[in-house]
Amino acid sequence: MKAFWILVPGLALSGAAAFTAFAQSDLPEGRGREETAGMCGSCHGLELISQSRQNKSGWAQTVDDMVGRGAQGTDEQIALVLNYLATHFGKPVNVNKADSKQLQDGLSLAAKDADAIVSYRTGKGDFKNLEDLLKVPGIDAAKLKEQSANLEF
Repeated sequence: MKAFWILVPGLALSGAAAFTAFAQSDLPEGRGREETAGMCGSCHGLELISQSRQNKSGWAQTVDDMVGRGAQGTDEQIALVLNYLATHFGKPVNVNKADSKQLQDGLSLAAKDADAIVSYRTGKGDFKNLEDLLKVPGIDAAKLKEQSANLEF
């Protein structure tokens, strides 16, 4: 099998390194992006990821299956990939309809945050956007911002 080369100004990348660099450009920024591009992109196109929106347990099953098929990484790298996939390609959750358990499972929220969202929504009405959701007192705003791709209103 011949190696291929892609020249980047002043830098030559070959084989998997070139593919990983190219594949990363198609993935959202975030912790675990490099590991995801390397582990997932070496066997199949990354479009499969963006088409497969799953909650964290669904992604855990998929990642376990891929490791069983030969995907390689340390336990730490696999955990990064799982968290990256669940954060950026999770199954959308309608925050105006979901109960506390659905918010916890779908958005990886702590029980107290999910309960606060349901309580606030019950008292104040539906959320229109992320800005409204961030008005809930005491919630982990960083976690909600991180999960913004998975929110529906």
